[in-house]
Amino acid sequence: MIEIKPVGDAWEERNKKVLRMLNETINLLGGPRKIAEYRNLTWIPSLIKACYAIILKEEEHKTSDEIAQELATTKNTIRKMLEADEEEVKKKIEGITEEKIDEHIAGGLAKLAFKLMKRKQVEEEIENLSKTSEILGVEWSVKITQKIKGLDFPVNKSDLLKRLEGVVIFDKPINEILDKLEYPVPTPANLLHQISQKLKESE
Repeated sequence: MIEIKPVGDAWEERNKKVLRMLNETINLLGGPRKIAEYRNLTWIPSLIKACYAIILKEEEHKTSDEIAQELATTKNTIRKMLEADEEEVKKKIEGITEEKIDEHIAGGLAKLAFKLMKRKQVEEEIENLSKTSEILGVEWSVKITQKIKGLDFPVNKSDLLKRLEGVVIFDKPINEILDKLEYPVPTPANLLHQISQKLKESE
């Protein structure tokens, strides 16, 4: 039995992310109809715990000991989840049944779901930034958001250079601006903010 006690806004935000990850996991396993065919979903608690574990590690940088304590489980269980090879699990998805999901597979599924969730969050953020830039008439920002669609964040300088090659903002080549940014750039919004700051500094 999972005993995770929500405390404050931090847990509310984690809960929302876990729900999104569970939705991604269901899609990875064949969708709601496929899941409905299973009679005994004994692996659901392990999967939920794995989702929390991945969030706590990737976003809050907690150690295995800290995660085990927060999720009221053993360090060994958390270790299996965090060390799971998601690519290996991805290859096994077709053969997974309700009786074949252990901590290792749950961890791999949670990692895959986390990456999908983050990618969709980035896509949503870019779309919102693009719409806002169009409304405000900030042409360079519109151009940047269009070119970074599909790019994973955090992002390094070399990947940005590949995407933004040839872009010129107020007579300044993009490579000159990117040279002055701090890396890795965590989010699309941070990228636009840093570029905006560097443009203001050079006025």
